[in-house]
Amino acid sequence: MLQKLLEQLLQELGLGTPLLDEQKLFHLNISGFDISLKEIEPNFYISANIGPLPQNKKEEFLMLVMKANFLGQGTGGGVIGLTENESFLTLSLSLPYEMNYITFKERVEDFTNYLDYWKKEITKHEAEIS
Repeated sequence: MLQKLLEQLLQELGLGTPLLDEQKLFHLNISGFDISLKEIEPNFYISANIGPLPQNKKEEFLMLVMKANFLGQGTGGGVIGLTENESFLTLSLSLPYEMNYITFKERVEDFTNYLDYWKKEITKHEAEIS
């Protein structure tokens, strides 16, 4: 199911075919983000790195992230987290398996928009400290 949705999306965007790695993750490169998608029934799982975790006033920035995570209000229903080594912020989202193409496309677009928004927030936070 996920592969068919991705094929249709990539065809519409003119981006070729979906790439599947050895961990059975599909990869999309949209707006400079490497977005990973995986089918984990009964859902699709989508995730990507947003950018490096700011080191200056880190706690202040993480408080902003926690507020965004509260009820998914600042993440489009997703969750901002950290990579294992806590160097990068990530955005993850679970989508229902039963989804038509139009809804899937809109959710991927929203996800990408949230990635872009939070990347700008990182840049803004770092600029305020300088």
